[in-house]
Amino acid sequence: MLTIWIIHRDATHRAALARMVGAGDGTVLGGPMDPIFASATRPNAILLGLSSDFEQELDFVQRFGSRFHDATWILLSSASDQSEAERLFDTLEASHLPYPTEPTRLRQAVRAGLRQRRVQPLSIRTGRKRLTDRFGRWFQDVELPDLMRSLDPRLARVPVLIRGERGSGRSLLARYLHNFGGESDATFISIASNEIQHSEELLQRLEGTRGATRGGAAAVWLEDIDELPPHVQRAVRDWIEFGPPSGRISFSRIRWMAGAAPEADFAGNRELDAQLVESLSALSLELPALRERAEQIPALVQRASAAWCQEQGESLRTFNPDSLDLLSSYPWPGNLHELESVVTRSLSFTSADPITPVHLRFPTDSRWLDEPNGRPETTLPESPVTETQTPSEVEDEELETIPEGLLIEEEEPVLMGEPIHDDPEASAAPLTGSDPWNEMDAPTQTPPSLTGFRGQGEESEETEDRGQVSASELRRIVNAVAHEVRNPLVSIRTFSQLLPEQYEDSEFRERFSELVDQDVTRIDEAVSRLQSMVDLPTIQSETVDLSHLLDKLLDEHAAEIRERRLLVLKELDHRSPHVMGDPLLLRDAFSGLLARTLSQVGDRGDIYIASKHSDSRLGASPSLRVLLRYTAVDRGPAKAQGEHGDLEGILAQTIIQSLGGSFTLDTTDGEECVIVIDMPAPTDD
Repeated sequence: MLTIWIIHRDATHRAALARMVGAGDGTVLGGPMDPIFASATRPNAILLGLSSDFEQELDFVQRFGSRFHDATWILLSSASDQSEAERLFDTLEASHLPYPTEPTRLRQAVRAGLRQRRVQPLSIRTGRKRLTDRFGRWFQDVELPDLMRSLDPRLARVPVLIRGERGSGRSLLARYLHNFGGESDATFISIASNEIQHSEELLQRLEGTRGATRGGAAAVWLEDIDELPPHVQRAVRDWIEFGPPSGRISFSRIRWMAGAAPEADFAGNRELDAQLVESLSALSLELPALRERAEQIPALVQRASAAWCQEQGESLRTFNPDSLDLLSSYPWPGNLHELESVVTRSLSFTSADPITPVHLRFPTDSRWLDEPNGRPETTLPESPVTETQTPSEVEDEELETIPEGLLIEEEEPVLMGEPIHDDPEASAAPLTGSDPWNEMDAPTQTPPSLTGFRGQGEESEETEDRGQVSASELRRIVNAVAHEVRNPLVSIRTFSQLLPEQYEDSEFRERFSELVDQDVTRIDEAVSRLQSMVDLPTIQSETVDLSHLLDKLLDEHAAEIRERRLLVLKELDHRSPHVMGDPLLLRDAFSGLLARTLSQVGDRGDIYIASKHSDSRLGASPSLRVLLRYTAVDRGPAKAQGEHGDLEGILAQTIIQSLGGSFTLDTTDGEECVIVIDMPAPTDD
């Protein structure tokens, strides 16, 4: 039976409205301040007549508006008061009708509201199914004591704090709580806290939310809330307790949900406002790291494999015991998200069943298998080119900045790949008039330091003879060559297996011929590249003008730079440009690095290269530092695995360290790649 509430201060008008609607036994009549509504049956429709100063009616909506937000609300006011009513009841999703009104129009409005189907469309149902499947895969073996309480519909507006490491499923859990324990019509808004520096930016994100219904509800998920600046954390705390600034956000109800690192991780400069924690943690859950669930990894792998195979329409494929043992031994710094990525990447790589260790595809920046016995106990995966520093480690070092006045003043930045201007003033203005150091160091907009990175050769290679290739370096070179050879062999093998049944297809034969030619060329180039190092004569140590060498290498690629419209910013120290080393090896190393860079940067991309002399960096000896910075993009499988991939970086590192230099590759900041090289310089330049 439908229940209709009719509210008006005047009993005569209440009775008239009941007759106009044709209400039956399920009708509840009363004034805005009548206590009868506190215990009345939940309404399907609410007719609220406005009169006088609207004060009592506003109080009624404040008490019941959010409680019965899914009911059909119809506000009746005189024609002269209608615009004022819309202004005062701005957060209530309601139909406004003039009063008195025609009975037919009023009945149509009530019926239209009651006829609205509350069922979800197929797109939302599909999304909820995918969400449920992933939640089951990730958490069916995890004990979350407060999960059921967090799903209680009565607590659908209570703030939630979810702690856990990145990749542990915090965002997934938040979406699950919203979909199955939140308000059904609420808009889910996900915001990365590390992108917010001011409270105004956060308000603008909420104001600009697409699909938000005026007067509706929202669930705001703040990922990594502990990365918000302290003053923004305090603002969020105030918004949770007292509501956001009046008139700025159209939502009538907001549920605040936040993700943060485990409590044990808060140390040093990381802070989470204690009062903000108290405001958020009425419901608090903590997710374990995957390394704490090592015994569940085989089951997680098989569930992820089953889901992927079902989505691809394949028969179920499994991972053999050796693969599961290897996966269980991996430290999983990226937690569940990384595990699922490795499983799907491995399944995509091969059609084998079962999946064996040779088919596993760990992250491309992992040197885990290069560790002794292939089983590091506590160390995290490292880069295939060098041992990289995390952003926090780089920040913890006392980064030197280039003092004003030490920049190379006689060397203007060189912009290659852009049209040459005849106007001297136009051509001299680098990057629309901005400081080229600041411009090329986005997103922090601070000048890149040529003295703030410590090369790996200073620590890990101290006990090794310079000029010799260590066992770990040899392993990296062999693995890189194996990678360069194995990938094209997989393509050749796959096409060869299809050749007998597809031989009559002329298009297939032509494609097969092209692919074999390309992949054989790649294999030949990889082997030739390695052979070129072996065939070099005895290593010499002499003075080399490295800045001049870099100029020449860039000139050799000038046509490609111009064709691809690349922007190259060059600041090379030509006053003290010399290093000690073998000229052939140095050309080989930097030529390979430049080719690697050009293959990874996208068309119209930016490349920054600079050098700076220092009297004391490598121990107490003079040195020349070279910094290469660019943003890598995915240019397709051929380029990602291509002729200038990790092999060039590894060979360059090996050459530089064998000449007494140091090499650091930092790719921890998204897709930005920073290479820092220190080479010994002559004592008297």
